[in-house]
Amino acid sequence: MDGREMRDYIPYQVEIVDIDRVTSDSYLISLQILDREVFRYRPGQFIMVSVFGLGECPISIASTPTRNTLQICIRRAGKITSGIMDSMIGDVLGVRGPCGNGFPLDFMKKDILIAGGGSGFATLRSLINFIADRREQFGNVAVAYGARTRQDLYFMQEYKGWQMAGIQVAVTVDVGDQGWTGNVGMVTSLLDRLEIPPGSAAICGPPVMINSVAARLMEKGFQLPDIFVSLERHMKCGVGKCEHCMIGPHHVCMEGPVFSYDRVRQYL
Repeated sequence: MDGREMRDYIPYQVEIVDIDRVTSDSYLISLQILDREVFRYRPGQFIMVSVFGLGECPISIASTPTRNTLQICIRRAGKITSGIMDSMIGDVLGVRGPCGNGFPLDFMKKDILIAGGGSGFATLRSLINFIADRREQFGNVAVAYGARTRQDLYFMQEYKGWQMAGIQVAVTVDVGDQGWTGNVGMVTSLLDRLEIPPGSAAICGPPVMINSVAARLMEKGFQLPDIFVSLERHMKCGVGKCEHCMIGPHHVCMEGPVFSYDRVRQYL
């Protein structure tokens, strides 16, 4: 099996145990895997999710391994994600993985800035909740998150809990409305208001957002090898065979999706 485990090729069967609406077009789906000792993952990894008869697609893990439930955040984007979103509690899906590399927490500094844009925030939720559950192992932690409108913000009901865990949270939208009293502007506009010394950073979002946030952090004293980015690419196999996910010389599904920024910035 070319050095890989059977789980890299054959899906587990998992049962949908809960479905929560995150935004008007996104669901947080909780899955039950019977053998958690077999399925171990790290914040930042992804899984290949299959709907029997339709196929499979890569989905970031939105939950933290410090808790019991495996969760994915789904937005309708094609036939497979539509099949997942049309599923009901009690239905069975296939899960292959976990795939790729997550955030290297053993090597990251204890002061961490987490910056997300749009639906990329689902990946970062895993990291945020991991830190919240093991708060004593980290120093200053701050979250900067932006979405297009107030209605597009993910996980709004969780912000207060993160703040109670001693995590700074700053949120912005591109377009405000009469019900929005917070910041309007890019994610970079939040960075100056957050009190966090130069440490490590975790970023996920569109390439233009990643580059602008990374540039601002370097101005604030962050070092390139300490900035980690989670990349989204069109993945088909999850095991480095199809090469749909190549960015420069790198297989995102195998070497990523989390990279140190100095390795990939020239390709973004």
